[in-house]
Amino acid sequence: MTAADLADEARAAEAAGIDCIWTPELFRSSVTQATWIAAATDRVGVGTGIAWAFTRSPFILAITALDIDEMSGGRFRLGLGAGVKRLNETWHGVEYGRPAPHLRETIEAVREIMAKAHAGEPIRYEGDYHDIDIKGWVRPHPPARERVPIYTAAVREGMARMAGDVADGLIGHPMCSTRWLEEVVAANAEAGLARSGRARSDFDLIPTVCCAIDDDEEAAYEAARRTICFYATVRTYAPLWEMHGFGDAASAVGDAFRSGDLAAMPKAVPNEMVDAYCAAGPLDKVRARVAQAAERGDGVFLTPPTYFIAPEQLEEYQRRIVQAFGPTAGD
Repeated sequence: MTAADLADEARAAEAAGIDCIWTPELFRSSVTQATWIAAATDRVGVGTGIAWAFTRSPFILAITALDIDEMSGGRFRLGLGAGVKRLNETWHGVEYGRPAPHLRETIEAVREIMAKAHAGEPIRYEGDYHDIDIKGWVRPHPPARERVPIYTAAVREGMARMAGDVADGLIGHPMCSTRWLEEVVAANAEAGLARSGRARSDFDLIPTVCCAIDDDEEAAYEAARRTICFYATVRTYAPLWEMHGFGDAASAVGDAFRSGDLAAMPKAVPNEMVDAYCAAGPLDKVRARVAQAAERGDGVFLTPPTYFIAPEQLEEYQRRIVQAFGPTAGD
């Protein structure tokens, strides 16, 4: 989308009663998109979904969150994620380390900075990844509210437990079966809550579902399998595929990608794999799959297929999600 399109779609989502618009980070910056959307809207929540946490200092993350929360009138949610090792190290030249402990420290440091930014107190945080010592600094702009919520993306066990330990909420991954959500993500987030002594009611679990709404079921499956292909090229996600017996299919996708045979990639993804990880087809079928995720969370993060399809096709799938799931879309 152009920036103008992005603002128009945000206003349409707000009018439809969508609770929160999350901004991704790959082709645009998540934080500039969030600021732009906040300026274009009045009521809808705005979150980074997600900002790469290790590519910015905790100080920059903290003042960015305070800025956008002020500019939006207290509507901002800071969504942070580790990303994958290769992109952190080769695209950004930053240390990846052990992602769950690294992200935990980042969240703790960001919270410490935000909490003391207006007090003029020294800010000290010592960890394995962050050693922060701020003196003689006070932020003169009053905060929009007492606390900006911090969400973290989580796929595997360690990150989900860490989210339960220190985050206000967890954003699920677009490739997540209901079984993986239940047995891995939710179970480990609850384990983190238990070991940190926090109540489940203090935590916002938001599973993600990739939705391709289309009466032409074959077209919907093709769009969904192309997004599956994108993630199947990343070895980090191998356990997700293996849980349902799709390890060989994911390996075939990765082999085709590395050999440059892009046309062979979607052919390696069977319909059963699409059914396990996405919601594709007519609206009633998509609604049923979304309902399965909703039963296990406190809301649902719905995303269209986003990779290896035409931009206008992506935009159309996005509009169908808003029209189908916006509480006031039909008013």
